[in-house]
Amino acid sequence: MIWLYRILFPLAALISAPHYLHRMLKRGGYGKNVWMRLGLWPKLPPKKPGTRRIWIQAVSVGEVVSISPLLEELATEESIEVVLSCTTSTGLHVAQRQHRENIIALGPFPIDWLPFSFRGWERIQPDLVAMVDSELWPEHMEQARKRNVPIVILNARLSDRTFSRLGKLRLLRSIVLPKHIQVFAASERQAERWKTVGIATEKIKITGNLKLDAEPKPPQTKEATELLKKEFGFPETDLVLAGISTWPGEEQALVEAFIAARAENLPVRLLIIPRHAERKQEIADGFARRQNLAIHFRSNGNQAPSNNAVYIGDTTGELGSLIRVADIAFVGKTLPPNAGGQNPIEPAARAIPLLFGPNYQNFQEVCEGLLALGAAIEVGNQEQLEEQVIQLLGDAEARRKIGQAARQWKQTHSGASGRTLEGLIETLK
Repeated sequence: MIWLYRILFPLAALISAPHYLHRMLKRGGYGKNVWMRLGLWPKLPPKKPGTRRIWIQAVSVGEVVSISPLLEELATEESIEVVLSCTTSTGLHVAQRQHRENIIALGPFPIDWLPFSFRGWERIQPDLVAMVDSELWPEHMEQARKRNVPIVILNARLSDRTFSRLGKLRLLRSIVLPKHIQVFAASERQAERWKTVGIATEKIKITGNLKLDAEPKPPQTKEATELLKKEFGFPETDLVLAGISTWPGEEQALVEAFIAARAENLPVRLLIIPRHAERKQEIADGFARRQNLAIHFRSNGNQAPSNNAVYIGDTTGELGSLIRVADIAFVGKTLPPNAGGQNPIEPAARAIPLLFGPNYQNFQEVCEGLLALGAAIEVGNQEQLEEQVIQLLGDAEARRKIGQAARQWKQTHSGASGRTLEGLIETLK
């Protein structure tokens, strides 16, 4: 079956090239170290006697952040060294900034085709490979099989779409789900999904959600928050409504909620952090008709004019820093027609009261857990969003209770990094 993949891969790559080239040009940064994407990694230092090498692949920023505590714990293990690869330029940027001293090498993941993957393997020579979330690269796993190298899926979870696709593959499923992979599932529900698509029970460990161990950085301090609000051009005494990882249509819904809150004489400013920074012009065009709103894009300079109304965080890798000012946050890709949902864990860890729409399928267990504890509020449409924004902005005690519940939920579900580390050490024996 792997030979079928090897034949079809270049054909599929050629057909999809215009789409992906357009995305890469818009986001930028993909030209750097392009030879490493072709498997031409620099020669790594030889392994010390008794040392084992783990190659971890994390697609982008979210995956890099989720494994941060794990990387820090691995760095304390003298007999283990880590090579980290990422797919996106933004993921590489964050990894370089946060983890360079915890790993021996960092670079882009080789294109998953025989010539490139083989070269990458020859240069990295891992003793174990780990992929974060639901990374399933057939050639990468075939190279591991040939070398008898264990494969582990960390924080393993299957979205509804991926789960459905794997269920339909049938005969081709063995290409993306070889028998020798191990799955460290993010939850019991996810473990059941992996069993359903064909992973043997003895190959599955429930280690928990790694994203719940990542502590917010930088820390939340009153002084830092005040400085950031000043940078945004927001008055110190005003409240901040934040849109986190927003998608098309959601920015406009937040603007309407913001204007409705102002009509109620509530002292509020608006922070929007779009999921894709390259949507800057689209967002700007949407605001054009609101000529009475003072708007500042962070990409035009961090400092906004005083008494600014709306701040757009259209830069990459700064979400964790920017949301420190938020008093209420809406989680994006959840309001119809958008679907799937973005990660609510980081704002919950900062005890920010959360709102999200009904379409949070990608983080169903997390969102349901938050709702059950009263740590978040679900809104069905734009009108309900406006109602809840107005209600929460006018009720400091409600905001405090929801924020405390969010922090309690996060603390209750932590510990996945330690369990994952134990599983990796056991696999290396």
